[in-house]
Amino acid sequence: MVSWLESLWDNLTAVSLPLLLLGLAFQASQTMLVALAWRNILRAAYPKGGVTYRPILSYYAGGTALNGVLPASAGTVAMLGFFRTSIPGSTVSGLLGATVVENVFFAVVAVVIYAWLFLDKAGSFDVHFGWFSDHVGLTILLVIGSALLIAISLRILWRRAKTTWANAKEGGAILGQPRKFLTQVVGVEAVSYVARMGVNATFMKAFHIPVSLTNVFLIVAASSISSTVAIAPGAVGAQTALASVVLKGVAPASAISAYAIGQQIITTAWNVGFGLVLLAREIGWKATRRLVHFRKKKEGEAGDLEAAASGEAETEPPPESPDPSPTSTP
Repeated sequence: MVSWLESLWDNLTAVSLPLLLLGLAFQASQTMLVALAWRNILRAAYPKGGVTYRPILSYYAGGTALNGVLPASAGTVAMLGFFRTSIPGSTVSGLLGATVVENVFFAVVAVVIYAWLFLDKAGSFDVHFGWFSDHVGLTILLVIGSALLIAISLRILWRRAKTTWANAKEGGAILGQPRKFLTQVVGVEAVSYVARMGVNATFMKAFHIPVSLTNVFLIVAASSISSTVAIAPGAVGAQTALASVVLKGVAPASAISAYAIGQQIITTAWNVGFGLVLLAREIGWKATRRLVHFRKKKEGEAGDLEAAASGEAETEPPPESPDPSPTSTP
């Protein structure tokens, strides 16, 4: 813990104060805008649920904070638990459907960026298929076997999905209103994406990495990949490694490492502090602390999560009063 704080302090002092404040302002704006998109999605899905912005912001920021200190995206699971216990009529499958809707814009942008980066490299399509032309029979068998496997898998998945499809559709209700979806979800998330790029550009400038649209997109793509495959909290190691790869030749390796580690440590510390303060304001500090120290158990996870989301502190049951001694009758 002491070494982490020393590293945080070293990175903070390496950044000029105006750039540090600008980067944190972009980071806070991104969080608040994504939370606004979540509010709009959930309000359309559960119009009678009394969905308001303040708790949604607290739960989303709190989930982001927990992802910074707990492994395997546990904060996202906690966030959905908060939504489930605070929105009357909500269901797990409905919230999963809302999660899909919330990720549509980011998924499309990610595909576009990856395709652009792929096409930008010379010789990307210089692929040879000599083995397939030399083994026509095996190729046909592979194609037929793959098609059958996909068909069987889809049939099994469809049978299982039918029972939850109705509830999942309610989470995506805003898709039935294209104009509202484009303005209240896509538009809001597009602005949040600009804020995300602003975070990267600001810290690249602070650590003397050449700032260009290509370099910013490279870092956004690296961050997206590392977050997807992250197991450890914060994914600092994965982001540093990918940043070193995508920015190779743009700046010295030492500068790239300092930038990747510095940005990730600073933004993670900000997310944790900002998110936990908002979460504690909503559910109380005692319940927030229980979540931070939460360790996976074999039983009782849902109960702990729901208790925390409803802001109920864990209390010990009062001791039972001893039974009165039987009195002897004459």
